[in-house]
Amino acid sequence: MKLSDLESLFIEELEAYMSEWTYVKSQRKFKKIVKGNTWYFHINCIKHVSDFDVVGDVAIEFKAKKERICIVGAELGNISGVGQKRFSVASESQAKESALEIYKYFEEHGCKFCRKYSEPHNVINTLKNGGKEALLISPFVSNHKEQIISLTNHIKISM
Repeated sequence: MKLSDLESLFIEELEAYMSEWTYVKSQRKFKKIVKGNTWYFHINCIKHVSDFDVVGDVAIEFKAKKERICIVGAELGNISGVGQKRFSVASESQAKESALEIYKYFEEHGCKFCRKYSEPHNVINTLKNGGKEALLISPFVSNHKEQIISLTNHIKISM
């Protein structure tokens, strides 16, 4: 089976598990509106000669009307503390197995992350505290101050 066909099979399998999410094929991401925020689960395929690895990352986007206020996110393996987590696909059966594995990993680590950081106060406190966790959710330190201000203003306007 061609790699492109294996990728399509993998995505089809994953879509079946994520029926409550909208799949955006052109960007290879799933999205869902949760309490006014948009949650994203992005899939990236790292191609090799005869197989590919899949990695996933999650993000939470805060918006006011249609304007982005802030977005934070992280790769699933980094969230769980193991470094980049790859799911290998070399066959049809492995495409199905890996789709289920990444879905379970996403449910365990990605959704927990999204629930925590959907609360603006948690993002603000994490960015103010700095350190490893702040770098996890927003790797560009130069943006932290602006993100804190934007989220603080967003909270004031929402109240």
